[in-house]
Amino acid sequence: MQQEPDSAETEEFMSVAAHDLRNPIAVVRASAQMAQRQINRGDTEGAQGRLAAIVDQTDRLSDMLETFLDAARIGAERLALRPDRVDLREIVDDAANRARSLRLGGEHGDRELECTIPDGCVGRWDRPRMTRAVRALLANALLYGDPSLPVHIAAHREDGRVRLIITGGGPGPDPDEAMHLFERFYRGRSAAEAGQAGSGLGLFTARGIARMHGGEVRRLEGDTFELELPLTE
Repeated sequence: MQQEPDSAETEEFMSVAAHDLRNPIAVVRASAQMAQRQINRGDTEGAQGRLAAIVDQTDRLSDMLETFLDAARIGAERLALRPDRVDLREIVDDAANRARSLRLGGEHGDRELECTIPDGCVGRWDRPRMTRAVRALLANALLYGDPSLPVHIAAHREDGRVRLIITGGGPGPDPDEAMHLFERFYRGRSAAEAGQAGSGLGLFTARGIARMHGGEVRRLEGDTFELELPLTE
């Protein structure tokens, strides 16, 4: 049965969306104004840098909007998938490239990634959504793992399913926070204290996307998370 969000949930959702979108919109506006001034002065090289910043921020805005929409659809049980035959290695590569382009790891976004995925990890998945789910887990490892260690990504096949395990080598959340990790809009104290931007939708949407595919996302220990999915026979 589809669930209709109540007015309080809708108001909270809109409040979070407005708050998170405000900063990149401000950056786009400021960069555009500066680019105009530089072009008027004949400083085309400087303007090119500002235009590149605008492209980066519009990419971030587009990604945030897609995340907000998916979160709303998951909450209302209305997420429509478009599955296709795809290799998990391609999903992980796409997710890693996207995380880096959006700087989802903050100052630690350039950490080394060690990835081990066996051949034959192929399933019928909605590629953009599954990329978003893996990227959320990867961003979590980049942000909250040990910055002196590489992020490890490993897949294991068993009984027609694949388990993708991602860890950043960090201690993970406090025990009293762990039970809330997959709640919509939840952000732990460590994120708030570090000044990390974010809507608290990453793990919520990752789990929702996985479950819509007949899979699951779960925390194992520390900052290690597992994405389990069915494979194509």
